[in-house]
Amino acid sequence: MTNSFASNWLSLDAALNTAYSSLTPITDAITLTIDDALGFVLADDIVAPVDVPPADNSAMDGYAVYASDTNQLTPLTVVGSQFAGMASNAAVLQKGTAIRIMTGALIPSGADCVVMQENTTLEGDTVTVNKPALVGENIRRAGNDIRANTVVINKGTLLSASHLVLLASMGIHHVSVFRPLNVGLMATGDELKEAGETLSSGQIYESNRTGSRALLAHLPVNITDFGIVPDNKDALKKVLSNAAKSQDLLISSGGVSVGDADFVKDMVASLGQINFWKIAIKPGKPFAFGRLGKCIFCGVPGNPVSAFVTTQQIVLPIIKKMIGTACDKPIRQMTIQATLTAPINRKAGREEFLRSVLTQDPNGDCFVSPLPKQSSGVMTTVTQANSYLIIPADVASLEKGSTVTVQPFSLFPYIE
Repeated sequence: MTNSFASNWLSLDAALNTAYSSLTPITDAITLTIDDALGFVLADDIVAPVDVPPADNSAMDGYAVYASDTNQLTPLTVVGSQFAGMASNAAVLQKGTAIRIMTGALIPSGADCVVMQENTTLEGDTVTVNKPALVGENIRRAGNDIRANTVVINKGTLLSASHLVLLASMGIHHVSVFRPLNVGLMATGDELKEAGETLSSGQIYESNRTGSRALLAHLPVNITDFGIVPDNKDALKKVLSNAAKSQDLLISSGGVSVGDADFVKDMVASLGQINFWKIAIKPGKPFAFGRLGKCIFCGVPGNPVSAFVTTQQIVLPIIKKMIGTACDKPIRQMTIQATLTAPINRKAGREEFLRSVLTQDPNGDCFVSPLPKQSSGVMTTVTQANSYLIIPADVASLEKGSTVTVQPFSLFPYIE
């Protein structure tokens, strides 16, 4: 049964859809070389300037011949060689002859197939084809991969390594991409100290800004670190006002719950607006989304695990929309199905992300084991886990052997 206290909280999907509906993607474009464009989002369609490959070429080391000459074991006279990078000979290959050819070399005029070297016997200046060949065999046709003047990568694509290889293969050296997103980071709390400083009684080290910076490292963002802001309304107002003028998005950790010193949410509401607060997920309930002028505000919880999970599950999809990716709906990270290795009993009401270990046996079957410590203040289990076991909000118990949904931290298999 769903927890009545959570009945007015937004589900994760509802929160993401609400956030998406209020976002305005970046439209400013810059030009980068392809060596600098990894992780940026295309501002224009990429139209192929050339055919790829540009001409018919050999897919194998072997011999360029007429297919009809291979139907009988008749030796063919080798009349020349064709290497990759050589211009094509204007002379037409004659029947009864062959040209030694290397992978990537242009197909000689007249030849209609390439016989791989392993299917031939060379004796002096003649070659015998030991297996009949088909017309077109082992020939890569011009434009087989890409036709000139066709769109090969669409506007709004987040450029990966494979996209850059494709661009280089067409001779494209510069691309138009959307500018980096300006993202501010801040943490609030009198109890917080920077790593490397000496702690006094009652103080703890601040880590959420470090986590946010690392999670955003693969995206086109410029980070401004506003540091640790004390639980002081004047200091907080100054930072928020500064961020509103200079940032596209601000990630703030702490100060969005209901404590006596939790000023952030109310201050954002007074300077701008809060669109929603509290999401029915665990960990991560006190997440605030709003706006400071043109700056989007994402207030993650102060507890390290809650901040980490909400940044992964909510803030990253928001940023991907803002940097111009062509996605109308939020894209949640890929999930797989696995077998649960231990029973689970819990209080229903919130979608839960349990830190877990995902394994795969030699047969390819996947198993998931939740780690014992799931408190939102226990970051060690995040480093020990390789996945989240996702439990739907309305599920209170799961038996050992149940098929469950798992979100891997990466796509690499986990082999025992």
